[in-house]
Amino acid sequence: MFQAEARMHDIERLIQEHKAMDGLAEDLLALVESSGPRAEEAFSLIRRLSACLDEHLAAEQGFLYANHFAAVPGRLDEEVTAFERTFADLKEEWALYLHEWTPDNINIDWRNFAHATQWIIGRLRERIAQENDILYPLALQQGRIRLRQPMQKSSSG
Repeated sequence: MFQAEARMHDIERLIQEHKAMDGLAEDLLALVESSGPRAEEAFSLIRRLSACLDEHLAAEQGFLYANHFAAVPGRLDEEVTAFERTFADLKEEWALYLHEWTPDNINIDWRNFAHATQWIIGRLRERIAQENDILYPLALQQGRIRLRQPMQKSSSG
């Protein structure tokens, strides 16, 4: 029990991770709305966003989706099932986006890259909002995550 508690994620941290990803997404959107191709800068932002997303999804897999299969059916598990179905599509679309938009392709076709970026980032932001508004509160209610990190005890005294 102690080990599971030590690895338990908190909603506060997860939402901070979402804010960081949203900040990168916002930077990428601002970049594609600029006047011309900035392929290296765009590709760098995509890579940073992708790395944050991979790390975040790995954490969610460990506490949210893995526990889903052992849980007693309830609203959280129904939501997780629905999220998994819709997220499978988004993961596939994200993978295609990452494969398609290399620095060379971005430079050659900035206009379509901008449209594809606006679309995929819109989907990603929608997913983040759903997790914040629906999934995380339910996970908190079911005890799969906690509200925040416990206070560290002072070693003085």
